[in-house]
Amino acid sequence: MKSRYRHTRFLILLGIASVVASCGGGGGQKSPDITPPPPAPQSQFAEVTASSGISFSVEFSDTPGDLFDIPFFVGGVASGDYDNDGDIDLFVLRGDMGPNLLYRNDGDNAFSEVAAAVGLAFTKSATENYRHSGPAFADMDGDGDLDLFLGGVQGDPCRLFANNGDGTFTDVTSGSGLDVMGATQTVSAAFGDYDMDGDVDLLLAHWGVLRSELDPGDTEHLWRNESTAAQIRFVSASVEAGISPSIITLPDPEVLIDGVDYSFAPSFVRIDDDLYPDIVMSADVNSSMVFMNNTDGTFTNATDVDVILDANGMGSAVGDYDNDGDNDWFVTSIYRDSSPLVENGNRLYRNDGGTFVDVTDTAGIADGGWGWAACMADLNNDGNLDLYHTNGWQFDFIGDYTADTSRAFISNGDGTFSDQANSLGLADKGQGRGAVCADFDRDGDIDIFLWRNEGPNGARLFRNNVSTGNYLTIKLRGLPPNTAAAGARIRASIGGLTQMREITIGSNFISQGPMEQHFGIGNAPQIDSLVVEWPDGVLSDLGIVLANQRIVVDHPGL
Repeated sequence: MKSRYRHTRFLILLGIASVVASCGGGGGQKSPDITPPPPAPQSQFAEVTASSGISFSVEFSDTPGDLFDIPFFVGGVASGDYDNDGDIDLFVLRGDMGPNLLYRNDGDNAFSEVAAAVGLAFTKSATENYRHSGPAFADMDGDGDLDLFLGGVQGDPCRLFANNGDGTFTDVTSGSGLDVMGATQTVSAAFGDYDMDGDVDLLLAHWGVLRSELDPGDTEHLWRNESTAAQIRFVSASVEAGISPSIITLPDPEVLIDGVDYSFAPSFVRIDDDLYPDIVMSADVNSSMVFMNNTDGTFTNATDVDVILDANGMGSAVGDYDNDGDNDWFVTSIYRDSSPLVENGNRLYRNDGGTFVDVTDTAGIADGGWGWAACMADLNNDGNLDLYHTNGWQFDFIGDYTADTSRAFISNGDGTFSDQANSLGLADKGQGRGAVCADFDRDGDIDIFLWRNEGPNGARLFRNNVSTGNYLTIKLRGLPPNTAAAGARIRASIGGLTQMREITIGSNFISQGPMEQHFGIGNAPQIDSLVVEWPDGVLSDLGIVLANQRIVVDHPGL
């Protein structure tokens, strides 16, 4: 089977080259105690882009000649409350042929574009942009507002912007440590406190960076935060932490070209029960990886190559889909069943006591076409996390994915899923790459924003019109400098069922979801027990909490 993966990816990269040349825990808990709402009506989601104020084209220049210098990963979207007004805003990268865009959320799925006014429209000069990918909001300096990271691609630099606290931003790349990064491609980013020193560190994916297999050196994936109140600063920690060199030289790799970084989407997430975040990295050509935190500032590559078998891992989502109290991992890939080439499609890895088990066949989610960014989110407020991902590929040379639809795998509540994208109104056929699942209009359900690599039609906003099912939305305020409480876990119990959410900051492939957490609770009128486990292990027991509200919970030390 692995040799067939290699054959398929060889054809894919040959196709890319020709384009460049021509154009320049176990089984989980059952949930009988939450009475689910009735099945969602047809077309639960409505496409509302035209009335939202969000409209942009995707345009970029490329650098022909290098197999890996390709424009397919330029762009993306980050979500977060940059102005601290209580709703979710969107920052959009749309290439280097025009300005970046910051869409301020004005409520009721209406947005205003303010990038120029806040200092984020351009990164190269007053009127020019570098080529960027994988934007991410995070409070890097611990002052209580969201700063912004932009990855650089095709040899262009990364950029850091500090939030000034008044809704404007300042470029602080110089002296940040990232200004001397050697990687020519930075596709996606994540933040988390891997060394438990109180601030959020940086994890990067570098698809297409050439490295020596025998001596890859510093692979520049992990960056330790050494910021002060006066300066945001990161120091490369990949070598000392044990990420380099094994992220390049995974034992017995099945890749087209040895010594190439194929990482796509990184995540800090607690896989076992200690407080230290581990790492999962979705990656192309059969090289997705798992790194377990040794709790001493180092990691061990714990990838089980007989289990982690997503042949072309691209998008990534983590969450407790089976409600058994630990984090599972969903990876999007390519599904192809035409002989003689076989791609095994999406993978769902269930967490059994800190070890992943492939349950894809049971779950029924393998056939996802050509998947990219993914979300785990409760789309119908029934208490179970669903799986959504966007799709598409521009060129028809291993099969026609040019009109491949997004997928919405809705949980059946028993560990299996059913693709309901068409009936829900989510079967978008555009060239989707990024996705954000969030309650943009604050009506208690999860809406979806798509970033599409598609000329004048880069945006799609889908409003969720689910008419049943109660909810609770929670934002945490942690101890500075980890003000978003990355790594905290929230447990909401109703009857005999407990749902768990973990605060993660990062990418599901060139796109970032918000840090607040949404719980669907069916027809239950309240959460019977709500407990927050903070990153430092302190517990906050909030007791009974009524449904259908958004609450903000502060660390007891604030």
